[in-house]
Amino acid sequence: MYTQKIGYLEFRYGADPKRQTANVGDSIQSIAVRRLLKRLAIDEANIVGVDRDSLKQYAGPPVKLIMNGCFNERCFPLPSQITPIFFGFNAESESVITKNKELFKRHQPIGCRDNATKQMFDRHRITAYVTGCATLTLDRRTEAADIAAAPVIAFGAGSGVLQQKLLEIIPKPLLEHARLIYQREPVREIPLSDDSVGKMNTLAHTYLDVYTKASVVVTPLLHVASPCVAMGIPVVLARRDRDDRFTAIDRLLPVYTPTEFSSIDWRVRPLDIEPLKSAMLNVARHLLDDLKPADDDLATLSKCYASRPVLQPPKTSKRRWRLRNLFGKR
Repeated sequence: MYTQKIGYLEFRYGADPKRQTANVGDSIQSIAVRRLLKRLAIDEANIVGVDRDSLKQYAGPPVKLIMNGCFNERCFPLPSQITPIFFGFNAESESVITKNKELFKRHQPIGCRDNATKQMFDRHRITAYVTGCATLTLDRRTEAADIAAAPVIAFGAGSGVLQQKLLEIIPKPLLEHARLIYQREPVREIPLSDDSVGKMNTLAHTYLDVYTKASVVVTPLLHVASPCVAMGIPVVLARRDRDDRFTAIDRLLPVYTPTEFSSIDWRVRPLDIEPLKSAMLNVARHLLDDLKPADDDLATLSKCYASRPVLQPPKTSKRRWRLRNLFGKR
């Protein structure tokens, strides 16, 4: 039974005052961690939100904080009230590690979101392993889920834009039936107020509900692909380029870039990652109990992320796949 406060991250963007949109994917991360904590029997009264973008200024009660997501130099040093739980941690740059070595050494092994972050720790002789993104712990949708015939195309801004070349190659039955979701939301205030954070959470719940009922999701976004994989939804991950943030999920499903769009297999089926999810839950439980992760769980994570090669897109095929089962009849 946990009596102290256990924290999840909120994203208020105070370090980016010129920002004009909020990333719904950040709120999906917050939801995933809250659900994870509830699965670990953390009492709702002891679960608190902590703003990632003002971590250095945190002055609340002592809290064990799940440090998932992307962190930059402005997040450090951590105040003494925060005990970090490194689970799904991503370093925006190697300087995050070099400037905070003592912190990471005290809390090693460090659970990283991706292989690229783990390799940074390896270079500095800090023990680390890959957990993957915290959104991979979301529950799988039930067999009785009300699965709609319509597919979903979800996209964002920057590197998460929807590529014109992808639109040109998406099978017509999919494109005609698809629901489009832009996973960014205009905001009028930075940092976000409590009310705005609540609205973002509501929107994130709405989008998760849409994804849960989709026949297939096509996206360039990590925080669409990852939660959908967890929920047992077929995913096509297609984006303009590869970057370090995808060096874990690319062991679970192919990451297609424009030169490979023509080889996309539109017959994609859901993945079963329940053994991986179980290991992630066990690791989180051990960390919250101030214990080192169990060797068996680390071995499961390593088998999924470290030992498994990057999944390569299949060779280009000129065959046309039958799409009737996925997207309904015309």
